[in-house]
Amino acid sequence: MAPIAPVPADVGQTQASFDDVWEVEPIRRVSFYFCLAALFLRLSVLPELVLYVTHVNTYLLYLVAPLAIVSTLLKGGVQRTFRSRASFYWAGFFAWMVLATLFSSWRGGSTAKLISYSRVDVIFLVLLGGMAFNWKEVRVLYRTIAAAALVNLASTRIFERVSEGRVFLDATGSIGNSNDLAAQLLLVLPFLLYFTLGRGRSTVVRIALAGALFYGIWIILGTASRGGLISLAVVILCLLIRASLPQKLLLVVLVGVTAMVALAVLPAMTIHRLSSIFGVKEKEADESAESRMYLFRTSVRFTIEHPVFGVGPDQFLNYEGKTSRAQGSHGNWHETHNAYTQVSSECGVPAFFFFTAAIGSAMLLVMRTYRTAKREGYQEIANGCFCYLLGMAGYLTALIFLAQAYTFRLPAMVGLAVTLHFAAMRTMKSSHDRQALTPAAAGGLV
Repeated sequence: MAPIAPVPADVGQTQASFDDVWEVEPIRRVSFYFCLAALFLRLSVLPELVLYVTHVNTYLLYLVAPLAIVSTLLKGGVQRTFRSRASFYWAGFFAWMVLATLFSSWRGGSTAKLISYSRVDVIFLVLLGGMAFNWKEVRVLYRTIAAAALVNLASTRIFERVSEGRVFLDATGSIGNSNDLAAQLLLVLPFLLYFTLGRGRSTVVRIALAGALFYGIWIILGTASRGGLISLAVVILCLLIRASLPQKLLLVVLVGVTAMVALAVLPAMTIHRLSSIFGVKEKEADESAESRMYLFRTSVRFTIEHPVFGVGPDQFLNYEGKTSRAQGSHGNWHETHNAYTQVSSECGVPAFFFFTAAIGSAMLLVMRTYRTAKREGYQEIANGCFCYLLGMAGYLTALIFLAQAYTFRLPAMVGLAVTLHFAAMRTMKSSHDRQALTPAAAGGLV
């Protein structure tokens, strides 16, 4: 085997000796599991489900998050997180969000959003960015995300409601909306896919997880989310690009069969709404599309009119409504329905630069790791990187149609990219960890 390529140079990269010191720290291991618990609770929305069923707020996140934060800060989590430009870019986005709050059109409303974002969202950049030290710990992290995905699927099965041909959940606010549910599944389902890859996986486990994946895709179709359908098409395209010829043929057959079953089984209202993407007339979908286009144009206009600090974090809705009323119209009084113009119109062009640079840097970091793992024969690591990129491709596409710029998911995924990269590169450079990689890792999709 050829020598392992050196770790790509990056801002703030620490020496291997620093990692060696922290890896064996018992408290660092405790911190690792507290961070996993916090991530699982946020992605699974389990506290919201418990509240819905019992009508009791258990404050589960507050039981683990403070300990995760404190232990991470004390045990080098910040230093490990800021080994990458992606983390600095996200810190720049957050800093500009603070400045935009000072110049907000409604400072009180923006301050409330900033406090909420600081308290329970942006912290996931550090919680995940300094989490894993080797690929074994990355696997545990992936298992946590996959477990949260299974909870999402189970909760949908239990609590789903259908209205006007659209699946939604009334048991949670975070992913209760049809579009939000589709976006959530697009992000987490690829981490289930990771555990179906590799020749050593149990056949029973593969079949069960494949069934869960198909059920997740069925839910995405059932939400009748046109953004979800477009995002799903992007994910399938990414799979087709990277798959081998036999895998391409199998994927085409599976997509064709799924499409035919969907046309035969899904409610007519669901089919009509999804068909509006291709020009089929559907009243509700056409009205929604017209409203979204108005919001997009307005958000671009606000970006041009307020290029430095925007109209204030979380203030597009209020500013658009008040401006429209002042001009004699009723106004839409709605969010932007686009995370990218949400940032540019509410926080300004500099914030948009930091926002997109952080995401792009994180994706490039994982892509470099993927190429190195492929070149050096570490198929399991390559599979892990590819599944991360799949999840991000689907979710980032969905964000074109959703105002989710200020959730925990993006800082968490940027942090995950950092920890994935350095853990993978460290594992590939370590002869001990290289021997620990079993032949089961040899098989894969990509």
